[in-house]
Amino acid sequence: MSNNLSFNINLIVAHKLEATPLIRHFKLRALTQRPYQVFTNGQGLRLIISGMGVRNTVSAVKYISEYQSCEPYLKEGWVNAGIAGHKTADLGICFLANKILHQETGEVYYPSLHMGIKSTEMLITVDKPERSYAQEAAYDMEAAGFFKSAAECSEIELISTVKVVSDNESNSIDAITEGLINDLMLETIDFLESVIDEFKERLNTLNRILILEQDCMDLTRNLHFSVSQHHQFRKYCQRYHALGKEDELDAILRIKQNSARVLLHKLSDALIIQDH
Repeated sequence: MSNNLSFNINLIVAHKLEATPLIRHFKLRALTQRPYQVFTNGQGLRLIISGMGVRNTVSAVKYISEYQSCEPYLKEGWVNAGIAGHKTADLGICFLANKILHQETGEVYYPSLHMGIKSTEMLITVDKPERSYAQEAAYDMEAAGFFKSAAECSEIELISTVKVVSDNESNSIDAITEGLINDLMLETIDFLESVIDEFKERLNTLNRILILEQDCMDLTRNLHFSVSQHHQFRKYCQRYHALGKEDELDAILRIKQNSARVLLHKLSDALIIQDH
């Protein structure tokens, strides 16, 4: 069985001003300049500057999802980071989006939340900068497009949106400066590192199982599985993984079997013996 594990966590950031503090903190280096600026640390963390708005964000997610450096069956983590307005929250407050509403379409998304992070807000994605703050919520211009697109590439548990409040009813969006954006994005670092660390753990667990399943399928290419048999086979592979019995699984799979049914019986019998 393969022991190699490679995965990526992708940071999607709308504007270079928002991205620069993150590029510096995570020691990212330029990977591409066109059609998007992409940065990486060579250790699984990538950042792409998408441009503002839903359409630009959707295109950027699609681009970076096709720019894979790992096996296509493996999952990746996705994080949208940036500034957002809010009706009443103080400037500098960081939060995770617990609900994302696309104002134009009415579509609603519910991101997975993270252990240890209590600061969450509803986030409304609008098509132009919000000035009236009609609801007691946060406002941005990318999150709905980001989440919908990222969900087509990975699991919901591997998608998150981290925002920092940059304007509110008492602090106009017109007062935002380059220096303020820099300071605000630095406030997101602890949030981002917490999310990234949790994603690494989730990816490590999920992708090890996916690698095991792929290795198992490679060893059984000569057998024909029905849909139900394939489902059962995957469950057995996961069970052997959970028991730390990958070597025993590998030994069984390397013995030539006459049919998928016979193989499944052998896998089941070996598990029953181990359980006793």
